[in-house]
Amino acid sequence: MSGTAEGGEHGTSGRRSSSSRTVLEYVVLAVVAISVALLIQAFLVKPYRIPSPSMEDTLLVGDRVLADRISWRFSDPQRGDIVVFHPPTPGPVLIKRIVGLPGDTLSLRDGAVYVNGERLTEPYVHRVDGAPEPTEPFTMGLPWNLQQSYTVPADSYFMMGDNRTDSADSRDFGPVARDQLVGRAFARYWPVGRIGGLGE
Repeated sequence: MSGTAEGGEHGTSGRRSSSSRTVLEYVVLAVVAISVALLIQAFLVKPYRIPSPSMEDTLLVGDRVLADRISWRFSDPQRGDIVVFHPPTPGPVLIKRIVGLPGDTLSLRDGAVYVNGERLTEPYVHRVDGAPEPTEPFTMGLPWNLQQSYTVPADSYFMMGDNRTDSADSRDFGPVARDQLVGRAFARYWPVGRIGGLGE
């Protein structure tokens, strides 16, 4: 009987050891998964939630997007890109569209944006009753308010929201330096009914 009892104890000990190994494996897997997720967010792709209507109708309040953090290491940002960036003034990260590239001269005429004298085609601008909202200058008397022509400095980008009448953007806070750009928003992953890419 004692042999049977001993056999039972060894079995229990073996099960405890197996359970301990299983728990340890789960802990290690969880640590690895969290580390990989953090590395992906730090260097590759990061999710963001849209908090305001400044990018309507392209992005709505509550939409969630993914921003690519790596492609600009191999190429330059382009006009029309939707980007996440740190504004020149203190505050949370913002998401807007690049309208002006380094060296571009921007001006406004009849509610439209002109780049280097050519009217910019902007099918993404928020529409009211089927017509695009006019793009108006800001009136603080600063060079980038676009009350007059403005040339974007080197290594900087001029941002505007697609909802031009409800967007604090470069007309307000000025151009954004290249090193303030976080990444290019390339896909919407929430809500489910709006999953897809962010083309024009």
